[in-house]
Amino acid sequence: MNDKVVMNVTVEGSPGPVRVMLKLGWTVEETIKLVVNKYGEEGRSPVFHKNDVASMFELYHSCFSLQCLDRSDIIGDVGGRNFYLRKSKTEPRSLLVDNPRFPRLLALSDFMSKKISEVIRKMGKLWMILGCIPCDM
Repeated sequence: MNDKVVMNVTVEGSPGPVRVMLKLGWTVEETIKLVVNKYGEEGRSPVFHKNDVASMFELYHSCFSLQCLDRSDIIGDVGGRNFYLRKSKTEPRSLLVDNPRFPRLLALSDFMSKKISEVIRKMGKLWMILGCIPCDM
């Protein structure tokens, strides 16, 4: 497909969509790279850090979508001309597993620290409830 279309991609946290012209035969990954580059060129806010790369982002049909688009999908086959771009909830696999500077334990320690902080937060709520109960026994 050599047809070109204009797409609106709203970046999470940004006040308005980025408008890009791309070919319908491009993949979702190529589209993400184009949007991230154009976003940086336009000097939009919030500003991406220099080490933010396109692999750290996911493309969705809308901000209400739970499932991101597969990076290998052809953008013309996905349907729609309005999309939503957000940072991935997890670090890209290549940063955690394939890079020898970051051991596999990093992913496990991140998971454990989130769970531990969740337990502490819930215990704090429990202590607040128990602290408010009068001790007339």
